Amino acid sequence: MKSKSFYLGLVALCSMLLWSCGDNEDATPASDLVVSENALNFEVTSSTQTVEITANVEWTATVEQDGSWLSVAPLSGTGNATLTFIAARNSGQGRTATVTISAKGVEIKTITVTQEAYKGTLYNFADFKGWEPAGEIIDNPDCVDGKALKIVTKANTPERIKSATTTQFGSGRYEWRIYVSDMGIGDRASIGAFLYANDTHELDFEIGSGTNAKRTQLNAQPDEVLCYATAQGTPKEQEIKTIKKNAWHTFVIDLKLVDGHYLAEWLVDGTSLMLRQLSYGEDFPFRAFCSVENLDFIGDHFPTQDTYSLFDYVEYLPYNDSMQPITEGGSTEPEPNGTILRWDFNDAGVVPAGWRLSGDGTSSIADGYLNLTNSTTSARSGFSYDAEKVGAGKYTWRISVPSIGQGEKIMMGGSLYATSLDETEEYSFSIFVFYGTADNRASCSPAPTSSQLLLRCYTEAATVFKAIDANKEYTLTLDVRVKNDKYSVSWLLDGETIKTVNSFYDPNIIQFELSASTMANGGAWQGSVNCTKSYTAKYDYIEYKKYEY
Repeated sequence: MKSKSFYLGLVALCSMLLWSCGDNEDATPASDLVVSENALNFEVTSSTQTVEITANVEWTATVEQDGSWLSVAPLSGTGNATLTFIAARNSGQGRTATVTISAKGVEIKTITVTQEAYKGTLYNFADFKGWEPAGEIIDNPDCVDGKALKIVTKANTPERIKSATTTQFGSGRYEWRIYVSDMGIGDRASIGAFLYANDTHELDFEIGSGTNAKRTQLNAQPDEVLCYATAQGTPKEQEIKTIKKNAWHTFVIDLKLVDGHYLAEWLVDGTSLMLRQLSYGEDFPFRAFCSVENLDFIGDHFPTQDTYSLFDYVEYLPYNDSMQPITEGGSTEPEPNGTILRWDFNDAGVVPAGWRLSGDGTSSIADGYLNLTNSTTSARSGFSYDAEKVGAGKYTWRISVPSIGQGEKIMMGGSLYATSLDETEEYSFSIFVFYGTADNRASCSPAPTSSQLLLRCYTEAATVFKAIDANKEYTLTLDVRVKNDKYSVSWLLDGETIKTVNSFYDPNIIQFELSASTMANGGAWQGSVNCTKSYTAKYDYIEYKKYEY
C-alpha cells in the first residue's frame, strides 16, 4: 500500500516538473517600446532634431500635419532606432504636428511637434521697400521669389555701391542669400553682406579674390574666392576661408546676448566660420547692408572687369530677448514747445555772445553775413556755439552756397557733434552741401546734372543725398526730437522733410556741440580732388529752438 502511494506521488511530481519545463520553453519577453521625447519645439528656421526609440518589437510611425512642413525618418523599423525630425522654414503662423508610434501589444506613443510663428522681417527684393535704394531689381528664376537685387561696380574705378535697411535691429539672426559672380583674380572688388552701426561697430562678410599672397597662403583654386568674416574694432577680429564663385551661398551673422553683450557667430552655408564674444550689445543696433565695393585690401589691382552680385533675400529673425527694431518714420505729433534763440550777423566784425570763430580759413562777419571761407590748404573754418551743449531742438542754418568744381573736396553746412567720454565713439547729426563723390552722385534719384551739388544728410548709421542747384540760398534744418527715450532726427530742406531716422543715441547721455563750418581737402569721402581755389559759404542767420521735454 505504501509502495503504491510512493509510485503515484513520483508520477505526480514528474508531471509537475515536465509541465514547468514546458512553460519556460514557450515564454517570450514582454513587448516594450520607449521614446526619449514626447514633445519637440522648432524655431522658425529649417532645423533638425532627433528622438531615440528603444524597442524589442516591430513599430510604425505616422505623421499627422497640415501640409508637409515636417518630415520624419525612418517611418518603420524593428528594435532600437533614431528618428530624425526635419522642420522646414516657417514664414507664417505657428504650427503643430503629431507623430504616433505604434506596435503590437504595447501602448501607443505620441510626440507633439510644434514650430514657432514667424516673427522676423524678410526682404525678398520684390521692390525697395524698407531699403535705401541702390542697384536695380531684376527677375531671376534662381531666387526664392523670382526677384533679385543686382549691384554692379565698373572696372578700373573705386566705385562703392551699397544698399541698407531703413530699420535698425539688435540681437537676432541675419541671413543673406547671395550669388557670387565670376570675380577677377587679383581684382580689388568685394561683395559685401554686413551690419553697420558706426565705423568701430561693424560686422562684415566681404567676398573677393584676395591678394595673390593671401590666395597662395590659403591654397585658393582658380574657381574659388576668399570670404572674410570680420568684426571691426572693439575688438577687431577676422577669419578667412575659400568658397566657390559662380555659385549661390548663404551667409549668416548670428547675434545672441550674453551678459548684455553680443555673442557673434559668422556662418557660411550652415558652417561656422568665426565665433566671438563682443564687448558691446544692443546699445549699438545695426542696419543690414548689401554691397559691391572696389576695395583696396581685397586684391592687387583695380578691377579689370565690371563686378556684380545678386542678392536673393535678406532676413532678420529676432530672439525672445531681442530689442524692438528702430524703424524709420517722422513724428505725427506737433512740434514741441520751446525757447527760440536766433543769431543774425548784422553787426560787422562782432561775434555773437556764446559763439567762437575757429579754424585756419578766412572767416568774417560782414555785409550782414557770417562768411566761412577755406584756403586751398585749410582743413576747416568753423563757427562754434560754446555757451552750452545742446540736445533735442530745431536747428536752422540759412546758407548761400557757391558753385563748386567737379569732385573738389569741400563741404559747407551745419552739424551737431559729440564724442563718448573716452573719445573713442562719435555721435553726430549733420547737413552739408558738397559736390560729392561719383558713388554719392550715382546714389541720387533723380540723378544730379554735372553743375548741381549734393545735400548730404548724415548720421553714423545712415546717409542720404539729394541733388540741389549751386549759387542759391537754402534753409537747412535738423529737427531733433525724443522718441522712445532716444533721439529721432529729421533733415529738412526749405521746410520739407527729406528723411527721418530714429537713432540709438540716448539724450540722457549724449549732448552735442552746435556749429557751422566749411571743410576742405579732407578724406576721400569729401571728393576726388583737392580744391583749386577758395570758396565762401554765407550764412544769413542761425536759429536754435530748444525743445521742452
